[in-house]
Amino acid sequence: MTFYLLLLTLYIWPFGQLLSFSTTVFPFTIYLLDVAVFFLFVSLVLSKKRAEIFNTPITKPLLMFLGVVILSFLFNIKQGIASGLPLSFFYLFRLIIYPSLFFAISFVDKNRLIKPITISIGIFLFLSLVQYLSFPDMRFLKSLGFDDHYYRLIGSFYDPNFTGAILAGLSLYFIGKNKIIYSIPLITLLSLTFSRASYLAFAVGLIILLLTRKKIKLILLVALLGVIVYLIPKPFGEGVNLFRTFSIYSRIESWQSGLNLFIDKPILGWGYNTLRNAEGGRFQVDNSFIFLLATTGLVGFFAFMNLLIKIYRQAKDREMLLIPTTILIHSLFNNSLFFIWISAVFWFAAGLSIKAKEYKSI
Repeated sequence: MTFYLLLLTLYIWPFGQLLSFSTTVFPFTIYLLDVAVFFLFVSLVLSKKRAEIFNTPITKPLLMFLGVVILSFLFNIKQGIASGLPLSFFYLFRLIIYPSLFFAISFVDKNRLIKPITISIGIFLFLSLVQYLSFPDMRFLKSLGFDDHYYRLIGSFYDPNFTGAILAGLSLYFIGKNKIIYSIPLITLLSLTFSRASYLAFAVGLIILLLTRKKIKLILLVALLGVIVYLIPKPFGEGVNLFRTFSIYSRIESWQSGLNLFIDKPILGWGYNTLRNAEGGRFQVDNSFIFLLATTGLVGFFAFMNLLIKIYRQAKDREMLLIPTTILIHSLFNNSLFFIWISAVFWFAAGLSIKAKEYKSI
């Protein structure tokens, strides 16, 4: 059952925001990815092999981190009530269930996942390309609460930055595996996002590969990205202007706001996702690490860093680890790590990179 739920998650993931619905029962949007991951979580908890499944090198660090997050939430329960308790609890529950992807993968033969992963990535790339070629003007989404994008590849995530993060990570993975021919189409799609954070994450990842592999020629791939960006059509609009400054100042302002909140409550923060404005909009911090400092304080931040250290120390597949690395770099400029489709990729890739156990059937 768990294996098939894992497959279901893989096949739902590439459709992003397209598979969502709202009801009057819940004060938030429901995504089918959340539903699939929830049932995956339940299947692991109820499994007869759960003691073995959850016996991994990262279990204790993960439980420590989640324990701190829950404690912070309870300490700030009044803030949570004021922000809308069901919504705040929903985001907290998401944080708890998404690592299920890591634990499930520890007990699945990687060879059984190659075809489903290929199909999933293929659907993601196809939808992204169709969106750019057929629906380049996505400014109508602004009425639904999304940013307005014009001639940018935003894909099924409805966001060029998050889509770019995945494209950058996949490109680096194939480059790390010496399959550069597979990375070129991904680099081309990456260029169409006009996401500077994604470009930077890709460049930093290449530098890491350059330093570890000592292959200077890899720097040519950064040049390739630059050439493609230079050559592709750029209709009038601020979104395709790589020298735009509004988003830079907006990010800096959000970082300052997040750090000010952290200074006010430096130990346990304000509670995970309890900060919402009077209209119910989520408080935005364009940096996942500052977001953690503001919402869980120093205790939560260091617990999370301890978790990351454990993941990196246990990793066996260093090329697969390039995907979480790209996400973490990208998270310095956007709150990428806690965007559910990127969070899913992070835990999935982390599980594949560690391979701490002999694969077993579940």
